[in-house]
Amino acid sequence: MRRFCIIGAGACGLPVVKRFAESGIGFDCFEAENDVGGIWNPDSPHAVYGSTHLNSSRKLTRYPDFDFSGDFPVYASARQAHDYLRAYAEEFGLYDRITFNTRVEEIERTGDGWVVRIAGESEPRRYTGVVVASGHHWHPFVPDYPGTFEGEMLHSHDVKSKALLKDKRVLVVGAGNSAVDILDDAAHDGRAAIHSMRRSYYFFPKLLFGKPTDTVIDRLAHAPLPRKFMYGLYKLGMLVLIGPHERYGLPKPDHDLFEAHPTASNTYLDHLVHGRVVAKPGVERMEGKRVYFTDDTSAEVDLLIWATGFRVHFPFMDDSYILDEKGWSKLFIHTFHREWDDFFACGLFDPAEGGVWQIADYQARLIAAFVTAQERNPEKAAWFRQLKASAMPDIGHGIKRQDTPWHRFEIHHLRFRRYMKRLLKKFGACAGPEREMRMMGGSPEQQQGEKLKLAS
Repeated sequence: MRRFCIIGAGACGLPVVKRFAESGIGFDCFEAENDVGGIWNPDSPHAVYGSTHLNSSRKLTRYPDFDFSGDFPVYASARQAHDYLRAYAEEFGLYDRITFNTRVEEIERTGDGWVVRIAGESEPRRYTGVVVASGHHWHPFVPDYPGTFEGEMLHSHDVKSKALLKDKRVLVVGAGNSAVDILDDAAHDGRAAIHSMRRSYYFFPKLLFGKPTDTVIDRLAHAPLPRKFMYGLYKLGMLVLIGPHERYGLPKPDHDLFEAHPTASNTYLDHLVHGRVVAKPGVERMEGKRVYFTDDTSAEVDLLIWATGFRVHFPFMDDSYILDEKGWSKLFIHTFHREWDDFFACGLFDPAEGGVWQIADYQARLIAAFVTAQERNPEKAAWFRQLKASAMPDIGHGIKRQDTPWHRFEIHHLRFRRYMKRLLKKFGACAGPEREMRMMGGSPEQQQGEKLKLAS
């Protein structure tokens, strides 16, 4: 009997569980922690920073068949994100289909399937296939600089609460979303907030014209306009709304817009112009509690936080199942192995705009459609097998990306969605809005209103 192993019940594992269950595909889902949610589960050692808010709006974050409740803000907090994921699992009866507090220690492909070793079990289990939905934002990357720092030093992965920042001189190294979230709290609660960037990035607000920035970009991307013209509009918008970065005391970015992942924040630039955050270039060396920067300045620091991202690594398997020798994904649309028909990944991508969860649901549907076709529709399975072996679809921004771990999985939200919808349509699977959008905690009146909206 065919049975699959799903690793992880976070925001990307949950839709896989749901779609496999709906398709009648046998599976076991293993979650190492005590609840669903992955990095949004506050009890997980890999939980996000407590003050974190989603950087994608509710419209481009929500699962297609499950909306946020009416009182949720445009950008949900970490707690609200976990509440939403728990409500999703409860609404669709997923809790009973997940084995919690169970860690997958090793998976290995054999001639007749997969051998999966579970922590605490003496005998391995055997499965037809594997879906990796364990995420890739939990193996911290820490750079190496000359000297020794004698203060407290942590990776942002290990900073869970702003209480750690209280009355300390805080230096944050890195320019991602975790960096600006921590700097925001350090600016209010710390003795000093210092920000070091080896290279500058584009910073833009979370709202444009009163609308979420990602939905504005998504709407513009629907327009049948040349890409160069579209990027000209984006650059003009940045110039009008933000102006040159040099006016904030930041170096001009060494790349074009969207060649590297921009950082969304309404507070960071405000802190700079009010002097609550001091911007510095890259770190040169460390000595005692003093950190020296590449512009010949230095700062006395109590707490150094490396907000320097994560290394894509899978401790339970050979990384070469997914990554090539340079660390780039080998998978077709970051989902399907080119040669094997029994190995899949869900959530292994980074959109420059929009959220991960919504696209993960489309991935889950597509995986389930291909698995089902292998049994019930050999002709469709053969067509897709040939496609995934060599196709290189346009799912990016169409511009050169920076060769860093942060940008090797970059995708364009709308192009990725559209491509997967076309594939689902060819499989004969549902690719449009769900017929009945369920709402988290919504009243019957709210749910009826949503149904009427969808019908129109």
